[in-house]
Amino acid sequence: MEKVLLTKEDMFVAFSLPGENDIQLYKHDEDGKHQFVIHPFIRESVDTTFVKCRSVLINPIIQFQNDTVNVIQETKKEAYTTQASHLLNAIKQGHFSKAILSRIKTVDLVDPDYGRIFSALVNTYQKAFCYFFNIPGQGSWMGASPEVLLKSDDNGFETVALAGTLSNPEFGEPVWTKKEKEEQQIIVDYVKEKLDTRNIAYQLEGPRNSVAGKVVHLKSVFTSNQVIDPVDVALALHPGPAISGFPVDKALDFIDKTESHKREYYCGFLGPVSDNHTTLFINLRCMQLFRHSVSIYVGGGFTKDSVIESEWQETELKSQTLLSVLEDSYLAVDGIK
Repeated sequence: MEKVLLTKEDMFVAFSLPGENDIQLYKHDEDGKHQFVIHPFIRESVDTTFVKCRSVLINPIIQFQNDTVNVIQETKKEAYTTQASHLLNAIKQGHFSKAILSRIKTVDLVDPDYGRIFSALVNTYQKAFCYFFNIPGQGSWMGASPEVLLKSDDNGFETVALAGTLSNPEFGEPVWTKKEKEEQQIIVDYVKEKLDTRNIAYQLEGPRNSVAGKVVHLKSVFTSNQVIDPVDVALALHPGPAISGFPVDKALDFIDKTESHKREYYCGFLGPVSDNHTTLFINLRCMQLFRHSVSIYVGGGFTKDSVIESEWQETELKSQTLLSVLEDSYLAVDGIK
């Protein structure tokens, strides 16, 4: 396997598609034919980036040097509780029916080997879309997302409505409450509206259970035989209520005024793009990388029936997707196991 030394001055993306063991590395070349799109949560704050390359490296040994200092503040529980209280009051006053509140969890690391951590992430979550990218001036990110925004090829496309989160039970089926079912139906109705507006015919299946590591979600699938521009349709669907709230505009305004951090690429979308096959994923379960720490971004949906402590615990559960890999990686790196 080829060793590749990368720094924060290099634009690149490494990724592994769900169900595949291979890691593909695109190192940016403006004349390259292979493309990978990285779109932020809100385009006004960070621009859309296309990473291009002439030749794809398969399963390289990545060595990444990053001396960036982390100045992002962690969201303390007290601050989260205050923000959540304001959110619930806004819902009860009828400003919107749902909103997503996110927070940041900071984890200190000693001389992190991000290439090794990424390999561990891919090996641990083989059913997820795993990625590791750096954009000079914008930062370095890594994640494992369970959520497909859109898949397209020469025969049409499919998109999903995914929401609701429960701990994945060791035995039996998850028991969904009214809160999770309503949360997921909001997403279904939103996607229907966007596709109907574009006169796109589709079939709808679901909802069904969708397992993502230690959690499980409700998922409905829209399929269509119409050929589309995948990035164009993705931009029409994004940012949807699953990552903002409903109505979307009012929820986005609340998020901007309430959250103490900028989401940047968290809840954006990303994935490889080509003329005959494109798969785009929502950037969930992700972290921003720094010299001696990572900032993990997690969030959850609030409706009128939400309980703040339960939502906090849900974000703790979601953070375990990345925390477990960091812990395992560093036990190995430090020679403890």
